[in-house]
Parts: sequence; structure tokens; C-alpha cells
Amino acid sequence: MYILTRTEPLENSKNNIYWVHAADVEEQYMKAGYQRHERSYKIEQQNKEYCVICPEFRNDRDGAEAVVIIPEFLVPGRPYPVYVYMYAIGLYSNAPEKGQRWAAEEARKEYGLMTFAHTTLGRALKAFVDNMFEAETAADGVGDNSATGGTRRSFPIVGSTAALRRLAAQALSILPRRPSRQQAVAACCWLAGERSRMCRRLLL
Repeated sequence: MYILTRTEPLENSKNNIYWVHAADVEEQYMKAGYQRHERSYKIEQQNKEYCVICPEFRNDRDGAEAVVIIPEFLVPGRPYPVYVYMYAIGLYSNAPEKGQRWAAEEARKEYGLMTFAHTTLGRALKAFVDNMFEAETAADGVGDNSATGGTRRSFPIVGSTAALRRLAAQALSILPRRPSRQQAVAACCWLAGERSRMCRRLLL
């Protein structure tokens, strides 16, 4: 289980090592008999690789699920901060005349990434919409394989993303059409934190 916490910006880390602390939450689990460990993640931004070290709590005696406290910008298992994906999704969703390659390239340049493929954007778009609008996408068949004769694509293509773009734009309406980096970071971290607190789910 992941618990999101508000933290300092990633670039404030020392020597590209970012330590996550949440004193109140950590104390709560220690008093409950959990053992404190650490879990690390690697993410990339502005041509730098960062190591994010998060507190992890386990109670092996009771067989309880491990609890990891992560910063709002982190998406476990993904190589970039959440606001990178949201920035690309926001661009693509609000510019239907543009393609995924354009939005992915804009995100790559904005956040100083070595790579950020349009396929990465396509998968992130579908995951984001599925998480935010689970009931709607299930009812409407958004992103399913009904139109492809049972063959699921690895990522959504331009012609099949109209409904995904519409829902993503609705969810990201808190962002301006072309947000500054600071606006995008603040808004996306807030959205990630609110989604976790309200639904116990990550954005991606």
C-alpha cells in the first residue's frame, strides 16, 4: 500500500538523493508494531537521475501488507515524475489537431528528458483515464478491444483516443491549456494527493 505525502520539490534534493519523511505517519506505524525499512526508486528529470528513498513499514508477524510512504510526485515503477505524464496528457488532450508524437516531444523538452516516447504517452493516457473514470470507461467501452476484433493494442492510437482525450481534459481542467512548469507541478501533485486521500488510488 502506498501513502502519499506532500514534500519539497525534487530538485531540492542534495546530491540527487531525495529522502522522504512523514514524521506523524511514521510514528503511527512504529507504535503499531511495524518495522521500518527503506525502499528506493530511480526517476529522471532535467537531464539528471534522482534516487528517491522512501520509508517502508512491514509487520511480518501479522502478515500485514507493506506500507510505503511516497512523495506526491512519484509513480512507483515509472521512470518520470507524475507531472511529466500529466503535462503530456494535458497537451495532447487539449490539442486534438496535434498527435501523440508532438505532445511527447514537448514533454521531453520541457522536463529535460533523454527520451519520452509517444507510446509512453499513449499508455499513460489510458491508465490515467481508467483510474479517474473507471465506471465511465467500463460502460462506454473506452479503450477496450471491441472495435479490433478481440485484438488489444499495446497503446491507443490517434483515431481511437477521442473519448480518452475528452475524459482526460475534463480531469485535468485545473490546468491551463499550456501550463508553466511550476503550475503543472503544483497542480498535478495536488491532484495526485487528493486522488490518493479520497480513493486510495494513484493517478497512474
